[in-house]
Amino acid sequence: MDYRNEIKEEYGELRKEYYDSQKDKTFISLAKARSKKLVTDWDTLKITKPTFLGTKVYKNYDIESLIKYIDWDPFFQTW
Repeated sequence: MDYRNEIKEEYGELRKEYYDSQKDKTFISLAKARSKKLVTDWDTLKITKPTFLGTKVYKNYDIESLIKYIDWDPFFQTW
């Protein structure tokens, strides 16, 4: 069996498993979902104002002290 046919067969099995898993789900009507929407009273809601707006710049900060806190996963995923 060549590579294309193996992929086609594998994706066929994945597709079948996915559709089989969807059979057990129950859905509510659109009207019922809309009746359960989030209701917010913006007039009485207290929203805390941020201490500053914009970009905060830290000058002369040692980058070596930050390296252990950097999550490199997004960088390598897009690279």
